Amino acid sequence: MLINPFLQIPETVYVEDRQEVTQGVPHCFVVGLDLGKSQDYTALTVSELHKAERIHWKRTAFAPVATAYRRREVIRHQVVNLHRYPRGTDYPSIYRSVQSVMRQLPPRERKPELVVDKTGVGAPVVDAMREMGMAPIAVSITGGRVANMNDYANYTVPKALLASVLDITLSEERLEITEAAGASEALRMELQNFHAKVSANGSVALEAWREGHHDDLVLSMALAVWRGENLPQPARWTYIDIMSR
Repeated sequence: MLINPFLQIPETVYVEDRQEVTQGVPHCFVVGLDLGKSQDYTALTVSELHKAERIHWKRTAFAPVATAYRRREVIRHQVVNLHRYPRGTDYPSIYRSVQSVMRQLPPRERKPELVVDKTGVGAPVVDAMREMGMAPIAVSITGGRVANMNDYANYTVPKALLASVLDITLSEERLEITEAAGASEALRMELQNFHAKVSANGSVALEAWREGHHDDLVLSMALAVWRGENLPQPARWTYIDIMSR
């Protein structure tokens, strides 16, 4: 049987090509705290993380239903609470309030985590929280492109990386702001400004993020989302038979 080498195989045409993120299973809470100076706002975000899947569905013209072309395990972030503290709120009142929020979170598969912006005035507040028995993850926001872990509870994270993680989860529809979250309208206004900077000039705009506008709510959310995307995985123990040769 001779095969015509010039015979072209028709390209598969898909009449349905879409992606969705499943609801997933509740995993834990991450609380992001952006500490403002004495005359600035301090903002808090409570995000509930769900272990979910991002499914890529495809269907040809001759198939009755779409099939899962690709599956990927992802984290879905659901912002369930937002709070902006009034200007001039003293730091002891803030960390007592945060401690109360952490205690009221319902139990999940993993313990809740608190991520605090340590940049600038944050260092003494982080120390005070630790003296109170809390265990905040301290983040110092820097320039550059690479995050570094100084130890298990102290990180340096580039501003551009925080913005990038936030932009990715929004574009992939893995970040949801619930109607129950307070200050959600103020957050949406901040997000509009954030998107404008990201779209305007790429990396230059990311570096300019946080200049000239209130974006404390966005940053507190970015801290929570960044940590949620980078949660340490539990150690896996492997049995080794030391008696075998």
